[in-house]
Amino acid sequence: MLRKFIIAAVLASSLSAQAAERITFLLGFSAASGLANNVRLLCQEMNRNQNRYEFVADFRPGAGGAIAANYVLQNPKNTIIGGTSTFFLRSNFDRATGYGIDSFQGVSILSSGSPVVLYSSKYASLNELKQAGKITTAISGYGSHSNLMASMLSEIGTGVAIVNYPSLVDATKDILGKHVDTAWHWLYDIQPLVDSNKAAIIAITGTRSINGHPTFASQGVKGYENVSTNTAVYASIEMPAERVREIYELLKAANRSPDIQAHWARELGTTPNFSFVETQSWFNQQARFWADQAGKVKPLQ
Repeated sequence: MLRKFIIAAVLASSLSAQAAERITFLLGFSAASGLANNVRLLCQEMNRNQNRYEFVADFRPGAGGAIAANYVLQNPKNTIIGGTSTFFLRSNFDRATGYGIDSFQGVSILSSGSPVVLYSSKYASLNELKQAGKITTAISGYGSHSNLMASMLSEIGTGVAIVNYPSLVDATKDILGKHVDTAWHWLYDIQPLVDSNKAAIIAITGTRSINGHPTFASQGVKGYENVSTNTAVYASIEMPAERVREIYELLKAANRSPDIQAHWARELGTTPNFSFVETQSWFNQQARFWADQAGKVKPLQ
């Protein structure tokens, strides 16, 4: 009798383990980025809270996120993707090898309004850049958020040469080696370099100074007030509707984790408490907004 009970228990455990369907949580950024750590934490939280799905983090940087986005479209029923505002912006370029935003839907908004910074190990203000004459600025991918920021930098009235890197992490290495003059990143990722006096923040997007860092507008450069970045999760429109709603609920709960909320706080983002329907409306509004911004992006030389 005991032997039958043990066999039944083992079989039940085996069937339970097999029932967990794998969902790949992709990110089109470097595995070494701050956002990558949050994707890992979100997977851990969602796996802890249920056993129907097994969420696994995966990272496929390159082509401004297009590599990861296309992987989702090739595996629409069991893959989701996290991304910043670049996800919307990049969809307006190179449709032959890129992707269309109309092939995706919003799943959950993780954080909104995180400022993007222009930083350097050579210069400390926009006025210094103006006096420098020609400068270089590092981006990650044509059609990316950093590409838009760099294109708008011509407003300072100096010659700006855009240098494309595989990732913003790679760009940071060349900033520290003084091989490139300026680059773009999130405040949280750059703050340790500032604290150790290895780099200086020249300006931040948004309408208010943060931690003493000046905005572009406060230094006489307009246009950067409303282009701070948002972070959200998306899925193919071919993912079953019931599954999308389930993942929305799981992400919403996981995103409340103290560790994850601490990360968004460090990036100075807020977490909107949107319903699923409101999330879809937000997705459509963002698609229109960033399509309008795409006209400002300058092609790479």
